Amino acid sequence: MQSGAMDSRISPALRRNFQRLLAPAHMAFIGGTQVEYTLNTLRLQNYAGVVEVVHPKRDSIAGYKCVPSIEDLSASPDAVFLAVNADATIVALNKLRARDAGGVVCYASGFSEIGEAGAQRSLDFVKASGDMAVVGPNCYGLVNYVNHGSIWPALYPPLSGTRGAAVISQSGNVTGHIVSNGRSVPFSYLISAGNQGVLGFEDYIDYLVDDPNVTCLGLFMEGIRDVAAFAQACLRARAKAIPVIVCRSGRSDLGATMAASHTSSLAGRNEYYEALFNRLGVIQTDTVPEFLEMLKIASLADRIGGSRLTVFSSSGGDNGLAADYCSFAGLDLPQPSAQQVGAIKPLLPDFGHVSNPLDFTAGYWGSEKLLTPMFTTMLSGDYDAGLLVIDYPPAGSARTDTSAHEAMDRALAAAGKAAGKPVFHASVNTGGITAEASAQMIAQGIVPLQGLHDAASVIAKWAQYCGLMRADAKVGQASFAGRVPYALGEVGDTRRTVNEAEAKARLEAYGLPVPVGQALTLAQISELPETFEGRMVLKVLHDDLPHKTEVGGVALHLLGREAAVTAAQQMLQNVAKQAPSVRLENFLLEPMQPLPVAELIVGIKRDPLFGMVLVVGGGGIFVELLKDAASLLLPASRNDIEAALRSLKSFALLDGFRGRPQVNLTPVIDAIEAITAYAGDHLDTLMELDVNPLMVFENGVVAVDALIIEATAGS
Repeated sequence: MQSGAMDSRISPALRRNFQRLLAPAHMAFIGGTQVEYTLNTLRLQNYAGVVEVVHPKRDSIAGYKCVPSIEDLSASPDAVFLAVNADATIVALNKLRARDAGGVVCYASGFSEIGEAGAQRSLDFVKASGDMAVVGPNCYGLVNYVNHGSIWPALYPPLSGTRGAAVISQSGNVTGHIVSNGRSVPFSYLISAGNQGVLGFEDYIDYLVDDPNVTCLGLFMEGIRDVAAFAQACLRARAKAIPVIVCRSGRSDLGATMAASHTSSLAGRNEYYEALFNRLGVIQTDTVPEFLEMLKIASLADRIGGSRLTVFSSSGGDNGLAADYCSFAGLDLPQPSAQQVGAIKPLLPDFGHVSNPLDFTAGYWGSEKLLTPMFTTMLSGDYDAGLLVIDYPPAGSARTDTSAHEAMDRALAAAGKAAGKPVFHASVNTGGITAEASAQMIAQGIVPLQGLHDAASVIAKWAQYCGLMRADAKVGQASFAGRVPYALGEVGDTRRTVNEAEAKARLEAYGLPVPVGQALTLAQISELPETFEGRMVLKVLHDDLPHKTEVGGVALHLLGREAAVTAAQQMLQNVAKQAPSVRLENFLLEPMQPLPVAELIVGIKRDPLFGMVLVVGGGGIFVELLKDAASLLLPASRNDIEAALRSLKSFALLDGFRGRPQVNLTPVIDAIEAITAYAGDHLDTLMELDVNPLMVFENGVVAVDALIIEATAGS
């Protein structure tokens, strides 16, 4: 394990001020209109601390007495709402720091989100913040269900508990949508992070994983400012078994543009984010509804032992939908055993059929007495959890009697307790479970899930996360070694392309198999034997000709000296015509390789945010035609590399497709590890590396071509 990887990265002073921000005994509000809205909301909360307002001209705001300046506050405030313009914000931060304030929520815009015009102001903002826990700028505030010291300008629904998901969002409006949801999600804190001028996702995660009121962490993000720090914080959460759940905007080209203009985030490439989240065990969601349901299941559900699910409903249609959605999500729905069929069949009507999903028929609607043994028998079998699919009548509808629904839930809860397995109740419709029904289910140990499609998805993701926790428990945190991606420094603008012979020699020194080649001049080619022992390939060799085929710089199937000389002379003419500035003197002569089982492309790319990125793809037409590639952030383990290979559409070619030999993966992984080892030793200069193709044989590989682009020393 990396030294200190699970240690907190935030300073003791910042941690102390973070604690004051989220558990304030003394709050201060500075500003006018936005302060009034926020105080009106605070008055409705059960906040027991001291509240002071700073305004130079008013005696009171929203019924709270004002003092004229920050210096006139009666004590150092623990949490401050600062709602003044951008320049005044910096002045106020300096004064608050002098007063030993704990944390500050900064409402003002006009910082990094406006580009160069706000760059210096952003630097001044960070300097003025010091060790204070500063949220924003350009943010909406925070909702505090634990201490009730909220800084939020709009009404939000009360919750009965103080323990639940902590949400950090880069969008104030989306934070408002999340807090106002009608899905019975338990929350502890919701924080609108804004520009993350001081506190970033990595800091929020680092602090909140130690808060006993936090069940899981939800991130609505547009981008990450520091991938290495974010990774370390997520691994800290993983070590404490606190799920990190992400919903990300900016996945489309237009969305990425909007994200950058909104919060000055570098949205980055989707496959790199997915690679990062996969290596960290972060749970990814595609929509805000799915995000909310995932927060709920992670907060309320017991650990699930696997992905085997049994489903119950009174409708063949509902069961058909459940079977589809569960299958699409990757859940298994095994059929009941003969023993279970024998026990349940007598409990059903004559026309009933024992299967999974189980249609208990409309005739048994609401029959707790009959359904309890059915559900219990099914759940006691080879299943990890149970799912009941029933919609409640909407609140305020003419049909108000829900006693039958409640009876079926009691049967489900009893079966779950008897079998010792988690149980879920899903509605087909989003919103098909009322808040009152949800509360009753939660009290009985049932997790209510809105919308059958999202329900299947989040149960599958929960099963996968629980499996990850079991695997971590077996191997310990030592398995986290190498999970934090490389952090790269800046390099100059001058680039050098390393010619193929030199690139292959460098990679061969790290263990990559390459053909036995010779770098030759035209004169030396003229002295070769009249006939070759086998077919050869001749290529132009020059740092400034990385794409040899584009200048007619490759000749195949050469059988002797005469063919090689003719090819070299033709290449000289081609280069003189197409790249007249290049003085071609050398050629690379190598033996032709036999027909491989498959070809791969292996590349390393330097990304300013994600570090060194390994791309492994099917060679030839596959990588472009089928988009057949997988990305990994470096460093990568052998298991990571093997999983990436197995994820390729073209992996079947390596696995004995249609009578082809089944490839021994060990030398393939060895070769890719040699490439990544070279990258790891050249972090300061490597810009790009491509091996294309890497020919794969039954028991070996050969790198037929290689390209290295590096930043030159002193550039």
